[in-house]
Amino acid sequence: MPRLWRIPTGGADSYLVLDDEITLIDTGTPGSGAGILETVRSLGRDVDDIRTILITHYHIDHVGGLAEVQRHVPAWTGVHVAEAAAIESHLPLPTPFKQPFLARIVDPYLEARDPGPARVDEELADGDELPGLGGIRIVHTPGHTPGSISLHFPELGAVVIGDAMQFRFGRLMLPNRLFTQDMDEAMGAIRKLSRVDFDTLCFSHYRPIRQDASKELRTFISTLLP
Repeated sequence: MPRLWRIPTGGADSYLVLDDEITLIDTGTPGSGAGILETVRSLGRDVDDIRTILITHYHIDHVGGLAEVQRHVPAWTGVHVAEAAAIESHLPLPTPFKQPFLARIVDPYLEARDPGPARVDEELADGDELPGLGGIRIVHTPGHTPGSISLHFPELGAVVIGDAMQFRFGRLMLPNRLFTQDMDEAMGAIRKLSRVDFDTLCFSHYRPIRQDASKELRTFISTLLP
């Protein structure tokens, strides 16, 4: 069985880190919690094995199911320090749209689906290391959102990148401009990831690159303007 298990949620994919204890990465859109927990059971594990929840960033398709999952499992939740307050707030989650025109059109729908506040137990920062599969390293990769993080698994040679990049039509791309707050910062984060050693790159909305991903990333970076 793979030790990093991908769960389609209908929004952004979630991931399970399967070890003695389970780490859940992202919780999908509102209402995704039941499906995530059922996947855990289908793997022959108890939902109480989920001890850690990590959120890559605060967009509703990544954090929407968090409060629901928290009601059923004993896990503590880690979020980057730049976004913890927004997730705990009773105010709606920040708009995912950079363009004000699109935000005005879509935000009323998103606010109607807003899941409400969720608990944050630990505020994460770049370089933090957490247990699971020999160590999970936090890489702050801002740009898409201020507190976007990627998760590096040195023992697996894998990185879960969230929405820091796209992988469409068989090639790497910058994150979607409609939903990325600071593209210059996002490009800096991608260059930062090129200094991380990995072979597999996992995305939230696209199939993973399973081999030579860091090489492919460096090739992509060579096409960017200085």
